[in-house]
Amino acid sequence: MIDFNNFSREYFFLRSEIHEAINDVLSSGRFILDKQVEIFEKKFASFLNAKYCIAVASGTDAITISLIANGIGHGDEVITSSLTAYPTIIGILNSGAKPILADINLDDMLLNTKKIEELITSKTKASILVDEYGYSMRMKEIIRI
Repeated sequence: MIDFNNFSREYFFLRSEIHEAINDVLSSGRFILDKQVEIFEKKFASFLNAKYCIAVASGTDAITISLIANGIGHGDEVITSSLTAYPTIIGILNSGAKPILADINLDDMLLNTKKIEELITSKTKASILVDEYGYSMRMKEIIRI
């Protein structure tokens, strides 16, 4: 087996902070939208140098909300990798848009940028890029497209 992440090592270094945060939530009896979420949103917005940050329940929700917030919905198309987890597709579908799957490169398993260009139509409103196995999308090519 090949370990891509060593979560136990990460946990070891953050254990006291994690336990403190969990204890705060459990002691309050409030599991949704309490002070811990507000603290996280403010700290993360500050880290990103952004005016706002909104925590959501999942990556699927994040994709759905970001597409809708950008005016993407029914009748629109969103290009993404054919090698992605189903929540990417569900997020696109939840927005009302149609997922368009592009082939990948066999050497790095990333979305093939030439395929993106071939799939763009007048209905294409966005693409969702998927980094895989430690490889990142070639952003210079994406920006050019």
